[in-house]
Amino acid sequence: MGLLPGARPPSVRAAGKARAVLYIVHNRVSLQTLRRVHRLLAGDGRLSFAATLAPDHFGRGCEAEVGRWGLPLVPFEAATAEPWDLAIFANHGGAHLFTRAGARVFVPHGVGAGKQVMGQDFTYGPDFVLRSGEPIYTAMFEASEEGRERAEDTTPRLAGRIRVVGDLETDEFLAILARRATARALLGAGPEDLLVLLSATWGDAGMLAWHGPGLLKSARRLPGHVRVVLKPHPHNWDQRGRPRPHLARALAAAPETVCLVPQWQSWMGAYAAADLAVYDFGSLALRFALRPRPMVAVPAGPSAVTPGSPMDALRAMTPVLAEPSLPQALELALETGVPPGLADLAPQFVSHPGQAAPRTRGALYELLDLAVPGPQEGEGEEGATKERELEASG
Repeated sequence: MGLLPGARPPSVRAAGKARAVLYIVHNRVSLQTLRRVHRLLAGDGRLSFAATLAPDHFGRGCEAEVGRWGLPLVPFEAATAEPWDLAIFANHGGAHLFTRAGARVFVPHGVGAGKQVMGQDFTYGPDFVLRSGEPIYTAMFEASEEGRERAEDTTPRLAGRIRVVGDLETDEFLAILARRATARALLGAGPEDLLVLLSATWGDAGMLAWHGPGLLKSARRLPGHVRVVLKPHPHNWDQRGRPRPHLARALAAAPETVCLVPQWQSWMGAYAAADLAVYDFGSLALRFALRPRPMVAVPAGPSAVTPGSPMDALRAMTPVLAEPSLPQALELALETGVPPGLADLAPQFVSHPGQAAPRTRGALYELLDLAVPGPQEGEGEEGATKERELEASG
């Protein structure tokens, strides 16, 4: 629910001793990350919750989604003026405005910190995490120990600010892999079918911009038992839910047999079901790399990948397409098989597999200066589990 224009939001201190937690939602991708975090805190009577929508070009549709959480939605300008005990971000932008927050924590919406923006690593580059030379965030959560070391090398002022907690989304994906047969059936793939995943990020340097029409058109030349599923980054749709030009051109060239994962549907089912992946440099490809499956890269735009990052390492160990051709990708995948260094890659982008929930929860309660509550009987876990399964299967 929201507030009427001009209405003053309720004071965060009105609930007495309750600690006030604010989720700053930028777009659909960050929203899903914050939703996972909220599951770890919801139900604690010592906490009160609210959300705000930060200015973001890709923020359309988030207000209705946040409304389903049942949280008050505070106007952004008013939210920056309130003394929150904990402000949680899953995307950069506006954090420096929350000067009255007791703690500001950044929870990344991907793993591997491998994407370059304006010549810097988008997760830990100094222009994104420092203000007047000082860290913007009280704490930044990181998925891996090696990731923390790389971040502190990139921006030394972050030393002591990074907490290694694992990755909630990766842990969910590992659980979904146990139901791979169901995920394949939902995509219409039979036991004898070979399912090829196109893992596409967004922007002018991504797969769809550089190779989309040619790659999708070439699906017509694949053998009948080969199925193709395309998972574009949600930012490939505009604010009205229409495909942006890169995606629109690719879809116009694609045969009807290509399965498109919609904007709001989870990526997990497709990534669990696929037999091999063709990818660019989006961090979801690292999640697919947790499986011993063939992978083929498309050429990336210049300066798109952070040197020395897990994505850089992944691209170095997988074959690269010389032309936008799925038949060639299939040939390369069958010829090279599973990249030999794949098993050693996982520790570079995710530590403590299966432990992200308690580690993240513990770090949040430490920032709130509260003891972690014990499990409560019937704390909505059955409902939350069903909700996660629906999100993962789509």
